[in-house]
Amino acid sequence: MNQKPKGTRDFLPEDTLKLQIVETLFKQVVETSCYREVRTPMFEHTEVFARSSGEGSDIVNKEMYTFLDRGNRSISLKPEGTAGVIRAFVENKAYANPDLPIRYYYIAPNFRYERPQAGRFRQFSQLGVECLGIRSPYLDCEVILLALDLLASVGLNDVELKINTIGDTKSRENYKEALREYFKPYLDELCSDCKVRYEKNPLRILDCKVDVNHPALKDYPKIKDYLSGESKEYFQKVLDILDSFEIKYTVDDKLVRGLDYYNDTVFEIYAKSPSGTDYGAILAGGRYDGLVKQFEGPDMPAFGFGCGIDRIVAILEEEHFFDQYQDSITAYVMPLEESAFSYAFFIENFLRLNGFDAEIDYQNRSIKSQFKTVDRKKAMFALLVGSTEHESQTVTVKINATKEQKIVPLDQLLDFMHHSMHELQHHNHGGCCHEDGHDCCCHHHDEEE
Repeated sequence: MNQKPKGTRDFLPEDTLKLQIVETLFKQVVETSCYREVRTPMFEHTEVFARSSGEGSDIVNKEMYTFLDRGNRSISLKPEGTAGVIRAFVENKAYANPDLPIRYYYIAPNFRYERPQAGRFRQFSQLGVECLGIRSPYLDCEVILLALDLLASVGLNDVELKINTIGDTKSRENYKEALREYFKPYLDELCSDCKVRYEKNPLRILDCKVDVNHPALKDYPKIKDYLSGESKEYFQKVLDILDSFEIKYTVDDKLVRGLDYYNDTVFEIYAKSPSGTDYGAILAGGRYDGLVKQFEGPDMPAFGFGCGIDRIVAILEEEHFFDQYQDSITAYVMPLEESAFSYAFFIENFLRLNGFDAEIDYQNRSIKSQFKTVDRKKAMFALLVGSTEHESQTVTVKINATKEQKIVPLDQLLDFMHHSMHELQHHNHGGCCHEDGHDCCCHHHDEEE
C-alpha cells in the first residue's frame, strides 16, 4: 500500500511548475474577461450531483466516489464543478446581484472512478467558467470565443470546435420519443448501459463509446428535425455570429453532452498532440438554463464550460511548450567559512523580507561545490560572504549571466540587485551594447574570481 492509488499522480516540483504555468495563463485570460474566482468544497451531499447530472448519467451511476459520513449522510467527492457552484450561488443568494451576467471561474480537482487513459485520471484538475443570468446567442458566442482564447494562450490553436443544439425542453422531449421509437428494434443488440439510457435519457445512446460502430448509430433521427422554430432561430444566430468572427466549426448531430442539465447550444473542443495522440475533448460545455431553478433558485439562464488542465499539460509537454520556462531563483548565498554563516543567514532572510527569493548553503561545502549549485538552480546572483565581508558589512555579488563581480555595501545591496536585474532585462531584450557584439561593456570573469 506504499504506492499511489490507480488513476492518480504525484506532482513533484518540476511537474507542479507546469500546472502553475498553465493555471496562471488561464487565470489571466478569464480574469481579463471579468470572471472572478469561486471556491466550493471538495465534497457535497450526493443529491447535489444526482439532481444536476441526472440519476441515469454515467457520472452518478458509475463514476462518483460516494461514502457515508459518521452522520450516515451520503457524501460524494465532486465529479464536476458546475453543480457545486450553482448550489453555492443559490445558497448564498448571489442571484440578488442586479448586474448581469454574473461571471465565475474555478480551478479545482475533480474525482471520477473511470478507466485511466491518455490524459485522463481519476483525480484531475479542471478549470470551469459559469456565466449566469443572461440568455443570448451573443453570450453563447462570447463564452465559446473565451474558450478558444484560453487554449490559444498556451499555443493550442490547431483545435477542432464541434457544436450542436439539443433544443428547448419541448424539442428535446419530442426528440427523445423519436429516438426511443427508432432504437426499439435494436435494443437487444445495444450494450447494457444503452439499455438503461434508452429508458432514462436516450440522447446518451448517441454518445456511447461501446456501440459507436453499430449500424443503428449511422442513420438515426437528427435533432434538427425536431427543433421548435425558436430553437432553430436561436442556434442559427449562434452560428451566424461565429461565422462573423471567421471561427471554424463542425455541427455534430451526435454531440449531446453527458449531463441532463444542458439545453440548446452545446459544444466541445478536440485536440491531438503532434505525434497523433488523440486526447479527445479537452474542453466542453453549453447552455443550462434550468439548473439554477433545480436548486430552488430563480429561473435564471446560464452558460459555461469545463476544461481539463491535466490533458492540456500532457499535450504541451509533447509540444515542448515548457522549454521556454525555467525554474530558477534570484539569489544563492554562499558562506565561505563557518564563522561567517550567521552573517550569511542574516543576508538570506534580509533578502526574503524584501521580496527576493533566496537560498543559503547549509552543507558547509567548498566554493566550487556551491557554484555548481548556483548553476543547477539557475541563480541570477551568487552572494559570497566571508569574514572580510562580515567585518566590513559588505557582500561580494556575482552576476551569474555576465560573470561580473562587485563588492557591495550591505545598505546598498537591494538597490544594486534591482538595478542589475533591470540591466540584465534590457541586455537580454536588446542584445549587447554594440550591434556587432564587439566591445561589449559587460565584463566577464572566471568563477574563481
